[in-house]
Amino acid sequence: MDPITISGAIAGIKVANEAFGAIKELISNGRSVTDAGSQLARWFAGASAVEREANNRSPVGDNASARAIEVLTARNQIRKQRDELRQWMQLYGPSGSWDEFLALERDFRLQARKEKENAAAARAKKSKKIKDILTAAVIVLFFVLLIGVALVVYLNIPTAEAIPQI
Repeated sequence: MDPITISGAIAGIKVANEAFGAIKELISNGRSVTDAGSQLARWFAGASAVEREANNRSPVGDNASARAIEVLTARNQIRKQRDELRQWMQLYGPSGSWDEFLALERDFRLQARKEKENAAAARAKKSKKIKDILTAAVIVLFFVLLIGVALVVYLNIPTAEAIPQI
């Protein structure tokens, strides 16, 4: 599941719970952390959605207390799941599973940060392109107006033939 489509603590914890169960099952069956990569990605996405919701300071709805409790509960559940994953990987997983998990987690975070930076760079590039187009349009408009004024002035200058002789 794409992390961008997950929003809110409830949706995040739901995704994390589903992935958590699948990860535990894979680890208990002796699979390595990399075998559970797609489920780990889903768990990371759910955990990230919970953290985004926790860091979101904008008021959502009328009941801020209910939102705070929802976010707190979801954060605590994510912490418990992470601790339980550590225990499961150390007890039931192949040797070095927890270290492999930490490396994957770091890679996912670096990838998310890189994607965020790339998106910001793309927005800045698009903004600069629009600004450059608008600047060019203003310059062209200025010269068109200047040429128009020059033509009006030129066409309104009386010539020697048009001046009546007295």
